[in-house]
Amino acid sequence: MKLNQLALFVAIAEEGQIGRAATRAGISQPALTKQLKNLEQSVGSPLFERNRSGVQLTQAGTLLLARARGILCNADEAQRELAELATGATGLLRVGAGPTMAEYLLPQVVGGLLSRFPRIELRVMSALNDVLFENLRAGELDLVVSAIPEKSPEDFEQELLLHDELVVVANTGHPLLRRGRLQLRDLADESWVLPPPRVLARQWLNQQFGKQRLPPPRAAVEADSELSVLAIVSNTLLLGFQPRSHIPAPGSRTRITELQVPELRWRRPIGVSWRKGAYLPRASRHFTASLREIAARSSGLGSSTPAVRKRKAGRTTQG
Repeated sequence: MKLNQLALFVAIAEEGQIGRAATRAGISQPALTKQLKNLEQSVGSPLFERNRSGVQLTQAGTLLLARARGILCNADEAQRELAELATGATGLLRVGAGPTMAEYLLPQVVGGLLSRFPRIELRVMSALNDVLFENLRAGELDLVVSAIPEKSPEDFEQELLLHDELVVVANTGHPLLRRGRLQLRDLADESWVLPPPRVLARQWLNQQFGKQRLPPPRAAVEADSELSVLAIVSNTLLLGFQPRSHIPAPGSRTRITELQVPELRWRRPIGVSWRKGAYLPRASRHFTASLREIAARSSGLGSSTPAVRKRKAGRTTQG
């Protein structure tokens, strides 16, 4: 079993077709098929079975896929760590950031990082936290700056930095605005534009409705872009759930305002996450230290509160 065979195996599993995997790997289809057969002989079991659209994993293939990704991730990290040790170079730092953090926090960190490490290669991915955590878990990212859950996943280390606040937003012409202060139950029949179900904000919102024995808010539109959410809310009667800092100033062409629902104001924890035991470039220490400094002096993202604590797998410790 060789690393290049495992990499090709993962490519086939992710693409679902031999041809697409060969294109992705930059080799011919017969060469890829030969490497797959060699790998299957090595493990003593078929790893794929054909279907109408391409191939799908067998039980043995499913088991190997998780292990293969881990092996490849560890091999890549070892290579990066040895290169940094041998050359003293600061290498590559891969950071994922939620949309709010990419707009407010990262610009304050990047300048100092590049001054301290002029040879660093910084790659930034902006997405919602469900996608960021998947990429972190897969070893595609070193650090993630985003909303974090109350209980840390077992395979992550997380450090709480600060809080922002999410509120219900609506078109400035929405009929509910005439009623002033609202209760959660007043929104039971409304339709929403919301992020995907695995995003923390969507999960928190569902929990609040569930506490009052109401069904989850109905997502008429599901969007993974906060800009799309704001644009849709501005042009429809759908409700949204967004950081208060994203509400435009009065007089803006984007017609959005906060709907006064005290029960649906979420003081969202923002933090930095990394995989337990993972290799982190030297520059990552400077990056996280800068985040702590910004959090400590911040009056907030919207109405944030600075709070720096280290959280490990379901427990929070001061640090």
